Amino acid sequence: MANPAVPVTHTSFLPPNSVPTSLSVQLFSDRIFIGVDQLGKIGTLVAANVDCNPINGNKTYIVEILMGRRDDPLLEIYARQLIEKCSLMDVGVMRPLLLQISLKEEGRDTESFQETLNKLLEMVNGLIQQTKTS
Repeated sequence: MANPAVPVTHTSFLPPNSVPTSLSVQLFSDRIFIGVDQLGKIGTLVAANVDCNPINGNKTYIVEILMGRRDDPLLEIYARQLIEKCSLMDVGVMRPLLLQISLKEEGRDTESFQETLNKLLEMVNGLIQQTKTS
């Protein structure tokens, strides 16, 4: 079994037909770190968490900007979508998410959002499956 203190990492780069985007996912025993970079900068750090009501099982998603742009709702949408989908993949674990994101203006369209989100979710799912089998 892998050491839970050591993160499992996957990095990728979106193809040149879109805005060049560097993607990074690190799966720790107690959280998930995701990096999305189009600018070569740290950008904004967003924390996202899921709270599950023990009585009825309803989930509440909490998104908070820790550092960076607070006037950009798209960054919160990225975090909300990621925590919601990751909590469904990682059943029973409920790891909080830390998102580092910096986007160019031309990388903010719906197609880029969907492409980036799908690739990140594929990467997260691969790491979750990898840790379950090791």
